[in-house]
Amino acid sequence: MKSHRFLEHTADVLFEAEGESFEEALEAAADALLETVADTEKVKAKEKVEIKEKASDLGDLAVFVLSDILSSMDADELFFKKFKVEEFRKKNEGYFLRGIAYGSPADPRIGRTVVKAVTHGMLKVEEKDGKWRIRILLDV
Repeated sequence: MKSHRFLEHTADVLFEAEGESFEEALEAAADALLETVADTEKVKAKEKVEIKEKASDLGDLAVFVLSDILSSMDADELFFKKFKVEEFRKKNEGYFLRGIAYGSPADPRIGRTVVKAVTHGMLKVEEKDGKWRIRILLDV
């Protein structure tokens, strides 16, 4: 079961996401990002945006995917309700992930926090006791 929790941080937003697999933990991390940006309960899943990314390690992959989600929201003026991993595989040179973000046109009435960037600061990706955890710091 995927989940996320927000952690104390002085100026930015720090969270830890958890799941039974890396993919599920990444979906939970996306949930935390999306809930930071907007009230996801009020966002409709009317539009789809494909996110594709590759990286040499799982930490970079998590940051790159979340950064792509954030960039898509800005470029397309959307709020996303959820992100679903469609394909994840290890390749010779690293990892590849493809997913779909579902959302609707951005409505400022449901916006929460402007996130400037997904950072590598305090980044942690680990598998422990059968659970995957991803810790991410958002620059706000």
